[in-house]
Amino acid sequence: MRGDRPKYPASQRQKRNNRIRRRPVRPPFVFLLLIGIGLAGFSYLPGRAEKAPPKPPIVIEKSISAKEALPLTPPPVVSEFKVKKGETFYGILKGLGVRDGSIMALAAKRVDGVNVARLVAGRPYRIIKRGSEAVEYQYEPDETRLVRVSLGSREPEVSVEPIAYDVRTELVSGVIKNSLFNAVESAGEHPVLAMDLAEMFAWQIDFFRDLRKGDVFSVQLEKFYRDGKFVKYGRILAARFSNSGHLHQAFLFRPAHGRDEYFDEKGGSLRKQFLKAPLRFRRISSGFSRRRLNPVTKRVTPHLGVDYTARIGTPVHTIGDGTVILKKTDRVNGRMLKIRHNSTYSSAYAHLNSFASGISRGTHVRQGQVIGYVGQTGRATGPHLHFAMYRNGRYVDPRRINVPRASSVPRDEMASYMKVVDERTALFAGENPEVSARAQVNEAR
Repeated sequence: MRGDRPKYPASQRQKRNNRIRRRPVRPPFVFLLLIGIGLAGFSYLPGRAEKAPPKPPIVIEKSISAKEALPLTPPPVVSEFKVKKGETFYGILKGLGVRDGSIMALAAKRVDGVNVARLVAGRPYRIIKRGSEAVEYQYEPDETRLVRVSLGSREPEVSVEPIAYDVRTELVSGVIKNSLFNAVESAGEHPVLAMDLAEMFAWQIDFFRDLRKGDVFSVQLEKFYRDGKFVKYGRILAARFSNSGHLHQAFLFRPAHGRDEYFDEKGGSLRKQFLKAPLRFRRISSGFSRRRLNPVTKRVTPHLGVDYTARIGTPVHTIGDGTVILKKTDRVNGRMLKIRHNSTYSSAYAHLNSFASGISRGTHVRQGQVIGYVGQTGRATGPHLHFAMYRNGRYVDPRRINVPRASSVPRDEMASYMKVVDERTALFAGENPEVSARAQVNEAR
């Protein structure tokens, strides 16, 4: 067998021997190590041994600031609008994705006497959204009530609630330089306050003829604020007007069996049985006359009343307490009302654009109540109110009637009233120093 081995040349045998000498010899422990690794791997096969307990999770605590925190729902976004002419309740809600059936159901509702679907041009409404979804519609039919329609639920829900105001008592004062309106505006107030003052002292001061440069006024009144913004005036609680050296004062008081009235410092009523005028007017276009050239017929005829020029829609007030005895429409007077005040006096209001809600024959009205609105109905050349007065059934000039005062503060309530006078008088100490100084000068004349 030895002779069967292959024979190599000497050079090849030498190389082969060298390779054998360089091959490392593996010690026995290497073989044992490989066996151990194999067994270890075998022991980790599923189902062969218990799993090692999991390591506890690493918890990293970090306080999140308010800026980093994300809200669960997007904040509400309020968009404010004013009702445009021709805009409808249906159109607004349809644009918000409300179903026709739901809109019709809402439109049929009356909540606390409010017709939910009735919109008035110029009144404010709001749409509240979260993200792209409208969640609420709000509408203010007047300055006291808010209509809310919740759109978040499947079927919209409607409610009516009073508008919340922040009511503050403030003192306003001013000096007359050319007119009461300019003086009020110079004091930073709205001209409507001038009209309120003129009405309050209408029987004490003729604001068209009696005002003098240097006359002064001070008013304690309520101001209504909403979201920090002035909205409207409330009641005038007390007022002083120094005119041509004479001080006129007014204090608001409600007798036990009466209504809010203005009285002077002695308890006498500032109000007379009739108002001087039934509306806030621009000018008198025609006075009472037995002979006047009629602008329509071009004939000289009696004009047995006073024509007050005013814008269409201006509220018309009854001049005194009474009962409506006539409500009619004809070709000459247009829409007309007649009111009996007592056994002696009656008054008439013609060319009305419309009658106030709730006014009909037999209705009892209170002085200053709105009974209609200025118009141009019947035989009229422009918007105005024709106002007439009757004494014992005969026409009289409304501006020449000697009207008696209304009732004074009852004797048994004078102590309560004088307490109000003292409290209000003390508050006038905070008036404008210039006003106070001028008032003292005027009183010293």
